Amino acid sequence: MSVASFYHIEDMRGMKLYLDTADRDRITEAARLGVVDGVTTNPSIVTAAGLGYREAVTAIADVVDGPVFAQVLADDVEGIVREARGYQEWADDVVAKIPATRPGFEALARLRDEDVPAGTTVVFSIEQAVLAAKNDASFVAPYVGRLDDAGEDGVDTVRRIQHIYDTYGFETEVLAASVRNTTQAVSLYEAGVDAVTLSPDVLDDHVPHPKTDEGVAGFEAAWGDRGSPIDE
Repeated sequence: MSVASFYHIEDMRGMKLYLDTADRDRITEAARLGVVDGVTTNPSIVTAAGLGYREAVTAIADVVDGPVFAQVLADDVEGIVREARGYQEWADDVVAKIPATRPGFEALARLRDEDVPAGTTVVFSIEQAVLAAKNDASFVAPYVGRLDDAGEDGVDTVRRIQHIYDTYGFETEVLAASVRNTTQAVSLYEAGVDAVTLSPDVLDDHVPHPKTDEGVAGFEAAWGDRGSPIDE
């Protein structure tokens, strides 16, 4: 599948689950679960990993079978366009993340006219999300946790954005970001959001449950020391 066609609505298959990190070891570990559809990054994540941006993106692309989201650092139209175009040379399926600023929306319009995969990030309002969709953004990333920090309901904002997109038939993917715990994640799943990006720790928290451990221990105790069934 080409980069340009990756976000066509007819290619979507249910909800996407992305990993929000630049740590290659954590990505490799999570990918073994078989549920990771791609990886999101930002300058803070890449810096914390002690990597250059190109180094991080190419390393991630070697591990994950899916898009790698790379944020632009420029804050002017020409610089944003230049960086987003340049990212396409780093690896297959690189998607540019462009902040929801006036230069960002202008750059997005130019990039999408060229069919460069790019979407809108650092989104804090429904109005910004509508502008992104009207601009044929590949995705829009509202920040759930940071909206909560600002005294708003992050999950509800994402739910409303998803409803508007579904109502108008926008093809832009709603990608919920800044998801801090499994409670927020489950609420987003219930809302039918297109995609969620999670830190490795929040993804890990999806796996365990004490009753699962209890049930497995009970089965093992009942079976005793008879070994594997395939060895009988």
